[in-house]
Amino acid sequence: MDEIASPNEDENSEAALDAAGGSSKGPVRAYSPAVLTDRQPRVADLVPTRPLLVVFLILLGVTGVAAIETIHIHTVTLPLREGAAQLAALNVRERGSLASWYSSVLLAGATAAALVVFGIRSHRVDDYRGRYRIWLWAAAALAWLSLDAATGLHDALGLAIATLAGKQVLTGTLAASCLITWLALYGLVLGALTIRLAIEVWPSLASFAALLIAALLYFVSGLMRIEMLSAATPLIAAVADSTVTLLAHVSLAAAIGLFARHVYLDAQGRLKVHIDPDKKRPKPKNRSKLKVVKQEKPEQQDNREPAKPAVAAAAKSSDPIRFGASGNSASGPAKSGATLSKAALSSGDYDDDSDEDDDDYGGERLSKSERRRLKKLARNQQRRAA
Repeated sequence: MDEIASPNEDENSEAALDAAGGSSKGPVRAYSPAVLTDRQPRVADLVPTRPLLVVFLILLGVTGVAAIETIHIHTVTLPLREGAAQLAALNVRERGSLASWYSSVLLAGATAAALVVFGIRSHRVDDYRGRYRIWLWAAAALAWLSLDAATGLHDALGLAIATLAGKQVLTGTLAASCLITWLALYGLVLGALTIRLAIEVWPSLASFAALLIAALLYFVSGLMRIEMLSAATPLIAAVADSTVTLLAHVSLAAAIGLFARHVYLDAQGRLKVHIDPDKKRPKPKNRSKLKVVKQEKPEQQDNREPAKPAVAAAAKSSDPIRFGASGNSASGPAKSGATLSKAALSSGDYDDDSDEDDDDYGGERLSKSERRRLKKLARNQQRRAA
């Protein structure tokens, strides 16, 4: 029985071997450290992220369709009397042909991409309802379609349903009944799944557009199968039917692959988020508006120059200031008041601690600091006169 050595033992044995410069007993790793698990690429690393690579893969899928149809047209138009059975693998109408294999490969690739999306989406923290589980159903449906494209199980399924339903319910031949039965079943089940996937892949516009194109092409292919859309010759009908079906497979695989790329970039934080700077936030309706009033500092209020008309009006107030012991003439108090008002503009010595009523000096048209200055100057004049 083979012995299993741990990585630490392998590293120690290699280090001892290098130090001794010779051979040592025990298992020695025959592979480079690049074979270790932590150095192997993950499944998510196989998702194409470069736009040029994505476009190349889509064009490669379309090129494969064109090559298959070209080979079919060349094979059918060959003037061969014998050997047609040996070329059945190149005929798109034959089961097990190159077109069937190519369809199966495309749908198998879409199945793998759906599993990758499921593995990444299951770790999204805001998916509280578990919407990521739809990708398991999508992977199962794509795996069934891949098997059906290679083997043609839809005919057997249609026959089984038609037999269970009874011949009296069906009209026409058995082949036509089987065709309508499996088309109706696929349209009902896969149509509902497609609508759900369209809602899921909506954040990726490229994936959403590819999914819509695939749904349209499948619908056109179904109409061709029931001969609602006919062609002039059997060759054109066969080429048109197979081309539409193969292009639908390519579009479906591209839709799943593009969304896998979108989810992978979103999980890595590499998607660009567009923020519109011109879009204004809506104002709250029920919040009260706060008005901020800028108040002046006391130093600014004291040093502010009062208006001259206000000072002149204060000198002519109804309660004049008396200067001196003896009364002056009418013109004297007015001149003295004008002089005092000019001195009040330049004087900064006034009593800040006075709490007396200052409404009689200047009225409401002067500020409180100006009224205090006038009051202080009136007191000084009274002291000098005394």
